This record gives sequence, structure tokens and C-alpha cells, in this order.
Amino acid sequence: MKQLSLLLFFCAVFAVSSQAQQSQKLPADLMQYYIGKWKGEGTFSNGRPIASTVTFRMSLDSAWLQNEHVDVPPNIYKALSLWGVEKDGTLIAFTFDNFHGHRQFTANYSQDKLMLMTTGTFQGAKLYQRFVYEKLSLDAFKMAYETSLDSVKWRMGDTLIYHRMM
Repeated sequence: MKQLSLLLFFCAVFAVSSQAQQSQKLPADLMQYYIGKWKGEGTFSNGRPIASTVTFRMSLDSAWLQNEHVDVPPNIYKALSLWGVEKDGTLIAFTFDNFHGHRQFTANYSQDKLMLMTTGTFQGAKLYQRFVYEKLSLDAFKMAYETSLDSVKWRMGDTLIYHRMM
């Protein structure tokens, strides 16, 4: 009886540790849609033009979707983002940029829209930021960057329409 109890105990421990090691994955349709190279054109809120390329690829054994953003000159912004899923199933993103900044976002995702949101401070005030990615077709999406001081009234920073290159 004692040996059976020990055997059951070790089986339970093994089962729990196996479940803990299973990683959450990004939704397959999100990964499949964005993977590839995209070229975008749009405007800042003041009407000035902006263009950039973004490249999405899987990273770290498909645990993360890597997004590399590079503005076309004369703009100079560059960023590397990793989109993934926390152990509790929460969609998250980490963004690092060439202005020595880094931000952590939480995400909401539906079949046609991904919204990355974060809160920080800017000049002593609370600042809400979000990136909204909306699928327009199989080969085009819209990306908007917006800010808010109250998370109710949003102000556009820039908006671009991206078309698949590869």
C-alpha cells in the first residue's frame, strides 16, 4: 500500500510539472496572417507623410512573433517588438526602440483586430498609448498609433496602411 501511495504521488507530481511546462501560443490565425515583410505609407497627425517597413517572423521556437519596424528616411524610428502569451493566457508585447525606450503592452485580439495597450508617464502626466492593427484584406492592414491622457479621448499619432511584400 505504501508503494502504491508513493507511485501515485510521483505520477501526480509528474503530471503537474508537465502541465506547467506547456507554453501558451499566439493564435494561429494571427501568426499566419502577419508573418512576412510589409511596406506601409501613411501620415502623422499633422498630415506629414510617413513610410516604413515591418517584418514579422517567428522567434524562440515559435513562442514569440517578432516584429521589426524601420521607418523610411527622413524619419529615423526603429523598433523591435516581441508578441507572445503569458502563462495565464494573456496576450502581451514588449517593444524596444532606437530612442532607448522600452514598453510592455497588454493585448486584445479578435479575428480582424489587434490592440496593444500600455500606460506610462510623459512630462509628469499619465499617458495611455495604443497600437491598433486592423486587417483590411489578406494582403493589407492598417496600423494606428494613438495616445490619450484619460483612456477615453484618443489622439492619433500616425496611421499607416501596410501591403504585403513577401
